[in-house]
Amino acid sequence: MIFQVCMEFVKQGHEVTLVAGKEYEPTTPSTLPIKVLYFRSAMPWLFVPSLLPFHPQLIPYLRKHKNEFDVIISSDIFSINSFLAATIATDKTILWNEQGKHNRKFFKIPSLIWYQVVVRLCMQKVRVTSRSPIAERFALQFGMNVLPVVIDHGIDERIFYAQCEKEPFFIISARLDAYKNVLSILVQYKRYTELYPDAPHRLYIAGSDAGELERLQAYVVEHQLEDQVVFLGRVSQTVLADYMRRATCMLCNSLKESNMISIDESIASGTPVITNTVPYSYEWIKQYQLGIAKDNWTAEDIHEVVRNNSRYVTNCIAYAPQLSLSLLPQKFIQLVHS
Repeated sequence: MIFQVCMEFVKQGHEVTLVAGKEYEPTTPSTLPIKVLYFRSAMPWLFVPSLLPFHPQLIPYLRKHKNEFDVIISSDIFSINSFLAATIATDKTILWNEQGKHNRKFFKIPSLIWYQVVVRLCMQKVRVTSRSPIAERFALQFGMNVLPVVIDHGIDERIFYAQCEKEPFFIISARLDAYKNVLSILVQYKRYTELYPDAPHRLYIAGSDAGELERLQAYVVEHQLEDQVVFLGRVSQTVLADYMRRATCMLCNSLKESNMISIDESIASGTPVITNTVPYSYEWIKQYQLGIAKDNWTAEDIHEVVRNNSRYVTNCIAYAPQLSLSLLPQKFIQLVHS
């Protein structure tokens, strides 16, 4: 995702420098038009590189080079790299916040300490823009300099573009693990086929197995849904986008994933979404009627989106430009000059 954002800046004439952990340095030379600095992660046993990396080399680098940049964008507030940028290059830095609640690791204690102590003492002046209204309200609780501008992740409209005409099938786009709760969707899909037997809608499930595939397949066989449910496995973005824009709607019922790119991809494809209120984007879905967003949604909700599909599709197509990746660089540039 971050490489897509960087590439969009480059396409629009900007020079980009990306800081990454040395653990992720490719074994072959990169041909991307982006300068990538691979810094060593210190104390990985404590500061896990995939969760909370600590790059000491960033300190002298920022002190020496901060004035060479128009803007320094750092993802999230609960981040050591964000802390370093916010304290060393306060005026240059914009924190692009994604978190809308405390991290649950270790009973939320590290997150609570970070926000109540580190943020309040050391990160009050740095500018913050959020990826959702929920993330915005969360940051405001701690007295931060939160800008009244929401900048979503951005979806590549060259891949995920809208289509009015829909075909009679539903799509699930999710890694098949327990937290994605795909089995609960299958239960409601089965109920839908029972309540509306004349509805020809099939169900396509796109995503790699992460421990749940066998259980899901067993459910499909047990309930004789083999002719209606298709497991696509892991597919390319191009293939997924084709299914997305042709689907009647996308179904999701995640137990914990607050930031679901697949929801934005579906809306950008002109395809309504049925979801619970775990994803932060549920507020937009409700406000702009981009589908149905409520906990414990049912087969009747699926029928509602099918019955009034043209209205929901029209709303999604109208909203889709706000998710455009190509608009993202300009949104940040406007913040720099505001």
